[in-house]
Amino acid sequence: MKSSILLAGVLTAVISIPAFAQPSAAPRACLRFGEIYSWKVLDPKTVVVEDNWHKKFKMTLMSYCPNLAYRERIGFRSPGSSDLSCMTPGDELLVNQFGTGAQHCPISSVVTYTPDMERADAAAKAAKGGGAQ
Repeated sequence: MKSSILLAGVLTAVISIPAFAQPSAAPRACLRFGEIYSWKVLDPKTVVVEDNWHKKFKMTLMSYCPNLAYRERIGFRSPGSSDLSCMTPGDELLVNQFGTGAQHCPISSVVTYTPDMERADAAAKAAKGGGAQ
């Protein structure tokens, strides 16, 4: 009986190793609420957020967020999250509107902002006549 339990445990361990050894398609982007260093607005639906370790994330909003480029201050909100929680779709970007309170802009995605993505965005901006960054 003991040998069959031991054998079952060894087989389970051997079978599960390949599942852990396979690399995932893309690492999960984890922008934590309490680790935001800076941000840059690309357009009314896109913000690049940099964390304390200067890793960049591209945040896409669910819809047009008016006055995002003219913000005095932005913030982020997720019910029940802590400073160590990762931002996820459905969380909100808040834009402080002078005299009217905060504008709520739901987040649709948060992905790692790679140097290739940054170059593509700069090229697209230059092609539209926005100049180089």
